[in-house]
Amino acid sequence: MLHIDKNTPTSKLLEIKKDHLIENEQGINGTVEKVEINNDDESWLFIFHLADGNQIEIKKIKNIC
Repeated sequence: MLHIDKNTPTSKLLEIKKDHLIENEQGINGTVEKVEINNDDESWLFIFHLADGNQIEIKKIKNIC
């Protein structure tokens, strides 16, 4: 099972696909059913929909140089 949180690198979050097992620091865990990725100029929002109906959201601020 992969533990994810706001400190997980964006590249690692992009690798998560359907059927991966994930968990977060709040104790929400399960099998990924669907991955939704929204991005704008400032941030990425990863929404991992789990098979049991729960979801895990991770927001990452983009590094702008």
